[in-house]
Amino acid sequence: MRLSSYGFVISLVFLVTQFPLRKAFKIEHFTVKTYIIWLVIELTLINLIYILIYGNPIGNFFNDLVFSMKYTLMSIWLPYSFALLVILYRNHKTEIENLRSVQPKKQSANGMIVFKDENSKIKFSVLSSDILLLESTDNYVSVYYFIDKKVQRKLIRNSLKNMEQNLSENGMIRCHRSFMINSANIEFVQCEGKKFNIKLKHLEKEIPVSEKYSSPFMRFLS
Repeated sequence: MRLSSYGFVISLVFLVTQFPLRKAFKIEHFTVKTYIIWLVIELTLINLIYILIYGNPIGNFFNDLVFSMKYTLMSIWLPYSFALLVILYRNHKTEIENLRSVQPKKQSANGMIVFKDENSKIKFSVLSSDILLLESTDNYVSVYYFIDKKVQRKLIRNSLKNMEQNLSENGMIRCHRSFMINSANIEFVQCEGKKFNIKLKHLEKEIPVSEKYSSPFMRFLS
């Protein structure tokens, strides 16, 4: 049989088996391992079908198999090699995206948390371990922190809602509509029924936990 006819058979078998088999095995995306296994299965099917149609499976099975394998590999090495490169590229791209997704929000190497106003303009930075409490007052947030052996406060025009996602990744917990506390500086928690009051280091006043945030706060305690 001419090579052009053989190439046509390979293409036909590829089209006939590719999509039904992938659907049957529920394969949507290949990894390198699954692609190699798939390639072996596909080559086996192609050669067996070729021998059954054009060869003599009883008398010359081995010779037909060698011939079929030889010209199959000659016909498919280029497109299959390209497909393997595409799979490698996609897998590496997915790994990079996954690594980026688990990385925390940017902060400096020395553990400083950067505070920005509502226009994303940097206003000041504080060491994360020194932050005690954030308190919302109208359109501003008061940041309480402990430095030089005393509690200090800075005011920033923003809302807790805007700041919550970034700060929660740095150990800050929302406990009230008006308060967000640093979990590392919790000194004492008083529980009375469904109500909680939190005592923070270096602060005299207790911080309440509202009913809306009591469940996530309970999960944090447990």
